[in-house]
Amino acid sequence: MKEKLKLNRVILGGLLLGSLSTFSVPLVRTEQVCPIGGERFEDLDVPQCPTNKFVMFKKKFTAEELEKYEKIISSKEYREIPGNSNKYYYLAKFYELLGEVSDKTLGKTYFDSYHYYSENEKTKMESLQQGISYLEKAVKRDNEIMWDLAKLYSEAEEYIKMNKLLEKTGRRDFGKTAEFYYNLANLEISDGGYTLFKKEIKDKNIKEIIVTKALEFLQKEINEDRKKGKEIEEVQLLRQAKLYRELGKRDEIDALFAKADKKFGKAISLFYIDEPETSLGKVYNKDKISSERELEQALVYADKIISELKNNKSGEMTGVLLIKAEIHRRLGQFSEAEKVLSEISSKKINEMYEFQFENIRRKVKLKDKGVFQYIPLQIMY
Repeated sequence: MKEKLKLNRVILGGLLLGSLSTFSVPLVRTEQVCPIGGERFEDLDVPQCPTNKFVMFKKKFTAEELEKYEKIISSKEYREIPGNSNKYYYLAKFYELLGEVSDKTLGKTYFDSYHYYSENEKTKMESLQQGISYLEKAVKRDNEIMWDLAKLYSEAEEYIKMNKLLEKTGRRDFGKTAEFYYNLANLEISDGGYTLFKKEIKDKNIKEIIVTKALEFLQKEINEDRKKGKEIEEVQLLRQAKLYRELGKRDEIDALFAKADKKFGKAISLFYIDEPETSLGKVYNKDKISSERELEQALVYADKIISELKNNKSGEMTGVLLIKAEIHRRLGQFSEAEKVLSEISSKKINEMYEFQFENIRRKVKLKDKGVFQYIPLQIMY
């Protein structure tokens, strides 16, 4: 790679890619020949000729097409496009000058321009507004692109329009609508990679509406699945709990889990302590530490799992015992934590649990019940 890319988020061939930090994945440039002028260069997918700024939006062009396209990129309007605009903005303007492109294609190209890295904030915001304008026309004839329009509405903070659009289409697909609102609510800890939504919702009233909508459609999806004989999935259970937690509805969380299948016991226990199983001692949100009541609830579910696994020789028991020891440590019950750890044979413990075992044991000896903020591996290209 000849130069460092100033990319946090990129769109390659219609695919939205995110950012590895500890792990770095190079973006592959391939050698290209510009069909207009013959310039040789290296670029990513959907290449753009460096000098004349022609965007190679398909693999092959006819001689007639190239003759027509050369006139467009040589025009005053095309040459006046700000040089620091991204390739999708150039392509959208090219399509407009060409005059033979559908509103759907123009809207999606402006959508890509808005989400692609750009040094020009003015053209970026123009892409947002133009994307909305074209997709509004197109969505009347093609519901496929309504999700793109809904995303742009959210970026423009046009939540009333967004909700109206999703209310109409949500009747046909509860799951996809629930997923949309859940992602918009932004309750998951970020890995620094690509996010569907760039703008964080700061207005508390708007955030509450979005969270409520996410919960509403998620529960509709679950009820629909139940009618079809499909059991609730772990992710659906935990998302309900996270949405209730965001709304401050602790009693609803307890009631939800009380009715849950026992197979979700470990996930429920981890939810109450707000820790990932692979990084015990670290919490997802250090600003909202689990209360003593929540830790006690986690202990109840851990004990239930252990009771179920008493005659089970699998390694699953080790993982649950570590969770129980961690809960006792968090509660400051260090002697209880030591007893639980003594049930785990350090000779038989596998590599997956060894570090956690030693870490919890060290903290118990120090009578340390503190936690650290969990930070996932950052993704960077």
